[in-house]
Amino acid sequence: MLLEMAILTGLIATFVTVSTYTYFYFQYREKFLAIWGAAWFLHLIRVVFLEKAFALQSSKLVSLLFIVVTFAYTLLVLMGTVAFQGQHPSKWWQINGILFLVVISGVIALDLSPLLYMWPAVLFVGTAYIYTGISFYRSRIPGIGRRLTAGAFILLGLHAYDMPLLFQIDRFAPWGYFIDALLRFVSAIGIIILYFEKNRRELEKYKHILSENAIVLIFRCSLDAPYKFEYISPAVLLMTGYKQTHFTGLKSIASLIHREDRRRYLAFLRRAKSGDCINFRIQKQTGQIIWVEQKYTIIYGKDGKASAVEGLIRDITKRIQLEQDVSRLDRLNVAGQMAANLAHEVRNPLTTVRGYLQLLGNKQEFRKYEDQFKLIIGELDRTNSIITEYLALSNRKRVEMKYSKLNDIIQVLVPLIQSDATSAKVLLITEFGLVNDILLDENEIKQMLINLCRNSIEAMPNGGSLLIKTYCEMHQILLEIKDEGEGIPPEILNNLGKPFLTTKDTGTGLGMAICYTIAKRHNANLKIKETSPKGTTIQVIFPSVSMG
Repeated sequence: MLLEMAILTGLIATFVTVSTYTYFYFQYREKFLAIWGAAWFLHLIRVVFLEKAFALQSSKLVSLLFIVVTFAYTLLVLMGTVAFQGQHPSKWWQINGILFLVVISGVIALDLSPLLYMWPAVLFVGTAYIYTGISFYRSRIPGIGRRLTAGAFILLGLHAYDMPLLFQIDRFAPWGYFIDALLRFVSAIGIIILYFEKNRRELEKYKHILSENAIVLIFRCSLDAPYKFEYISPAVLLMTGYKQTHFTGLKSIASLIHREDRRRYLAFLRRAKSGDCINFRIQKQTGQIIWVEQKYTIIYGKDGKASAVEGLIRDITKRIQLEQDVSRLDRLNVAGQMAANLAHEVRNPLTTVRGYLQLLGNKQEFRKYEDQFKLIIGELDRTNSIITEYLALSNRKRVEMKYSKLNDIIQVLVPLIQSDATSAKVLLITEFGLVNDILLDENEIKQMLINLCRNSIEAMPNGGSLLIKTYCEMHQILLEIKDEGEGIPPEILNNLGKPFLTTKDTGTGLGMAICYTIAKRHNANLKIKETSPKGTTIQVIFPSVSMG
């Protein structure tokens, strides 16, 4: 009766374990879960069909099947353990298992004493259990699961060694089954705990990798007063120049927001919902202005009230600049098409009107209107100069490219630029680096350089210094013009290159548009490297072509 209760206990424990492993396998589809599940299913078969018959030594076939199933179960547990650790199973156990089975089968076939085949069996099984327990212990996964599983398998191995002795004493045999069932159940529970501890550790590792190395700023801010950051990733240092300790709450981020975007940002906070995003500018510790995109997820408590905000902030400065460049090119293309279609048609009647005004102005009866005629002719000439500049925007303009020395072109213009600089009390400085000859239209490059230099000189009404510099960098040739003016206003900077946009009382607003068009025709990139109240630096980046 006690033997049957012991076997029933083992049956219940095994059935629960098989069901648990089956459930977890279909949930997570892990290979080692399938192997462990198969091992416990074999053990279930052994308990249901072979356990009692083997205990009573009913037949040779039952004994042989019992030993075979036990060996298979043991090897599967061992293979699952190795797979769990991300390793490949050793063939040593499989080869030795087969050898042991051959020996045991021969002993059973010869109808020798059960002790002669039980000792080799328990030696192999016990050693395999102890090895499995040691493998679990060496996994170094923190938590109780590793110790529980390792201890249970080591005790199972030691318990396997005493099985032949227990079989010799009838009253101890049932207790052997009780102990075996208990240890197997503990090992199964330990493996499940260990699996979850392993998953938790890996998730924490991946979370650390993502949060610590991501260039996107990740944050979580509690909305319980006072507002404070529960987490902010190290990317904040790269993005803003400030360490994580600088930020205490949403106000500390709001203080970095560009003054023109603060009201819009605060309005967004009041109506923001999960999944909403906003683009705005922030000022880094260095003073640099960058564009960022912020996305929100609102966390609600059990009471339905918002308790925290999680989100991402990414630097989108390059994307914004690209969009502005595309928009600028679109505007230049439109202006160029208009120039090609309309400029000549406007010039023809103006030429006719100017000719008749000159003719009438030479007649005696119109002498008293001489000043008015000169004023009208002067305005017509000014209109003609605007049209000439406007025609420079046309993509149909003929460009004569030839290999030229950029430094020589600049040196030819230095006296003219020096004259403008001296009259404005500006110190002209030139730094010529060693650059290759490149394909240029000399007249267009001269026009672009004059426009850029005059803009820089006019930006320094109280004097300063103007630097014209050429150099090579990363297989590219750079022309750099740096002034000490008051910088470009944000409303102008965001629309730079737009025709007829100007801050000058007498300007046409075509100078920068022409510069961008000339740069485009030379496959060059004109950009504002930096601008601030301390000055502006403009770069024209040409593709480098080696001449030999």
